[in-house]
Amino acid sequence: MLSNYFTLYHIAGDLNAACAGVVLTDIYSQSKNELIFSFNNHQSLIVSCEPALNALYTRTAVSRAKKNSLDFFLPLHGTSVRSVAVQDGDRELVIDTGESRLVIQMFGPKANVFLTDRKRRVIDAFLHPREMTGRILPQPTTAVQPSSLDEFTMRFMAIGHLPALAVLKGIYPLLGTLLAREVFVRAGVADQQTVAEVLRRDIGKLYESANRLIGDLLKNPSPRVYFDGDKPDIFSLLELQSRSDRRFELFDSLHSAVRVFLSLNRKSKGFLSEKSGLETNVRRELDRTGRTLAAMTAENAGVERAKHYELFGKLLLAHPQAAAKGMAAVEVENIFSPRREPVTIPLDAHLSGARNAERYFAKSKKIRRSFEENSQRAGEMQDRYEILKRLAEALDQVQTSMQWNEFNDQQTDLLTAAGFSPPAAKKKKEELPPFRLFTVEGGFQVWAGKNSENNDLLTLKHAKPNDLWFHARGSGGSHVVLRAGTGKGEISRRAIEQAAAVAAYYSKMKSSGIVPVAMTLRKYVRKPRGAPAGTVVIEREKVLMVAPALPGETKERPTP
Repeated sequence: MLSNYFTLYHIAGDLNAACAGVVLTDIYSQSKNELIFSFNNHQSLIVSCEPALNALYTRTAVSRAKKNSLDFFLPLHGTSVRSVAVQDGDRELVIDTGESRLVIQMFGPKANVFLTDRKRRVIDAFLHPREMTGRILPQPTTAVQPSSLDEFTMRFMAIGHLPALAVLKGIYPLLGTLLAREVFVRAGVADQQTVAEVLRRDIGKLYESANRLIGDLLKNPSPRVYFDGDKPDIFSLLELQSRSDRRFELFDSLHSAVRVFLSLNRKSKGFLSEKSGLETNVRRELDRTGRTLAAMTAENAGVERAKHYELFGKLLLAHPQAAAKGMAAVEVENIFSPRREPVTIPLDAHLSGARNAERYFAKSKKIRRSFEENSQRAGEMQDRYEILKRLAEALDQVQTSMQWNEFNDQQTDLLTAAGFSPPAAKKKKEELPPFRLFTVEGGFQVWAGKNSENNDLLTLKHAKPNDLWFHARGSGGSHVVLRAGTGKGEISRRAIEQAAAVAAYYSKMKSSGIVPVAMTLRKYVRKPRGAPAGTVVIEREKVLMVAPALPGETKERPTP
């Protein structure tokens, strides 16, 4: 349901309410298949066109990387948004800027963002621009849902041999497989039957269940993420009776739920990729080591040949007149055997009997020396084989990212012994920055300067463009930065007020009951050439009235 019509319906509504009439300040990409729209109200829209994870969501103050980011749709930078809407009955969202439109299509592997004119002719595209520019996008198709039980029944029963679930999906294409199955579960009707097998009364139940579910999907969402073990399995706008046995996490914000689901899925994919790479290497080494051991075993069996060669040498020396040059073989009595059986000894016709004896002694010695070397190496190879086998067995048990972390923690010695690099040691905690440090609601970090030079260091060197910047208005004091992206979810109003209160606390108006504090994005703060330390000029400021306080303190705002 990540890019389901109903999810896009609510996202479009939220975006229209927040961004209609505001300015598009930036459109850029800093990750593969991901486009970011920044607005001048501190909101950003993130669009993921990953083939298996189409999604879009909003969040505040996304920081643009100083390197490796690329601008898109430059003609729209600085234009105002007229409206944002989802196309009726389709997975397409349209941002209207007047003469041009941004069309966001969440069509699986064909997901893309287009800049078009009002006739839907493509002016530019985020992905495959050469291929798409100049094309006219097809008009969205609107699925006509049945308006009555009689119409539903007629359409449902049209082809009796088809699976009932497939037919319901055809009647309500906006639902998709997951929600279509939810209709059956809520109606108490089995979905693994053909249309002809569905009872007449159950058809009515399916109709009522589908309409109720669609109504619930259009109401205020109750977003949640369902898990299969610790793997994020399903994103949903509402409670799923078909997944009542699954653990889920509920979210206050639809956009936070989408963002967390994306993040968890990417982490899950990352662990699977790492595991697959190690598993391939371990099994390849296990196979190679096994073949080496088998070859060594075959070589060690040759020690019997060494005994034969030594016997041949001794017998040739014991019968010095039996062998002579030019003979290909000789038969002599085995005087070292109680049975005295005859032994046939192959000879090199170019050598005498004594030289043939020396040749056999040399062969025997070589085989014995090789056997001794192999015996020591075979022990080492057997140990390595056992280690690799244990690693392969341990990897077979890893099914979740949590188990992968446990594997890395517990198998470091085995990985090292097998010649694989163990997971990198955890990095030492970075040296704390030279500012006053606080944490506000949501886990977001707040940094406050200590003096004029320190203020410059904070604002000009450490703060990022989309961090929120605060300073007591009309008074000397600390520069304060609320660092975007350091906490969980969106920056709340409470977190902003706490950061502003820090700026009021570290100002010359600390003793006042209420202090006006200017807030803006760091990118709208600049230092004039030659200005004294700590002096800056700000634009697009918003003034907050707050009581001076540090996070964790309780200080009530006085009654006027």
